[in-house]
Amino acid sequence: MVAIALIVMVLLVGLLVQSQKLSIQNRQYEARRDELQEQINDEELRAGEIENLNDYVTSTEYIEKVAREKLGLVYEDEILFQAENQADN
Repeated sequence: MVAIALIVMVLLVGLLVQSQKLSIQNRQYEARRDELQEQINDEELRAGEIENLNDYVTSTEYIEKVAREKLGLVYEDEILFQAENQADN
């Protein structure tokens, strides 16, 4: 009887130790899952911003802005006035 009780106690202690280890591991996995979910949310926001920027860059408004500011282009029937001090430079 004593031997059976001792074996049962050893098994019970083993189960408790394993249960604690699994509980700790579960908390670590949950923390990692939360961290990864936050990263996913950040990347989804970033992807949305990139999509919006892509839409803006391919818009006519952006193309006209770049053509005017960087390339100095104007429409055929558009008259452009420059100040005299800027024209000398």
